[in-house]
Amino acid sequence: MIGRALLLGLFAALALSGCVTPGASVGDGAIERSVGQNREAAKVNTELAAGYMQEGQIKVAVEKARRALAFDDGYGPAHHVHALLMARLGEDDKARDSFARAVRLDPDNSDLANNYGGFLCSQGEFDQAQAMFRRAYDDPLYETPEFALVNSGRCYQEAGQSAEALDQFRRALDKGARQPGALLGLARALHETGASQEAAEAMRRYESRHRHTPGSLSVAIAIDKAMGDEQALKNHRLILRGRFPDSPEAKAIEQGGSR
Repeated sequence: MIGRALLLGLFAALALSGCVTPGASVGDGAIERSVGQNREAAKVNTELAAGYMQEGQIKVAVEKARRALAFDDGYGPAHHVHALLMARLGEDDKARDSFARAVRLDPDNSDLANNYGGFLCSQGEFDQAQAMFRRAYDDPLYETPEFALVNSGRCYQEAGQSAEALDQFRRALDKGARQPGALLGLARALHETGASQEAAEAMRRYESRHRHTPGSLSVAIAIDKAMGDEQALKNHRLILRGRFPDSPEAKAIEQGGSR
């Protein structure tokens, strides 16, 4: 990520330079330079939008993304960032349009395919989502296929396809996945396919490397029940109630009684 001060300075310089339209009475060289300047301005504003989005400053990020598109509507990364912002804001139709445009402009971008797959999965469009994930993790040049594999596994779980999810989580771990979602997804998928002992082992691996969340504790508790492990069940419930007393998972336990 380019430094914020440098980006702001570059944007100011570009804004002051003005825009030349194809209909202007200038030579071809001037028009070509203007196209290049617009693309550079779009790139700068896209990077700013991504930075602000990462910092949680969504309103400013949206303004920068829109400015990027105003400079160059044919710049794929600008549509990608705009799509992510619209998805975060719940503007699903706008997000879908921007994702689709981004993919048309940048069909070989595996990060984009992975993110678009996540959006499609959130919309319940599971087959289309898996096609996007596949495009990402099958790309031999993609540096992080394990991320797409984990997302694919989660999407299979959302679709109720636990066996397919299990395969994807195993593939992700075989590729060296280190994110918590890989082991947690594996534990959940093993539990859902009836492999309780393996699920418990996967959960122990998760616990040795990552801190629990309400969601992971919910999976651990389900595994404990399947295993009939009363001591582990008691411990996981105590952690859930102690660390996350206001979570929906903790409240569900309270509503369900002590067992």
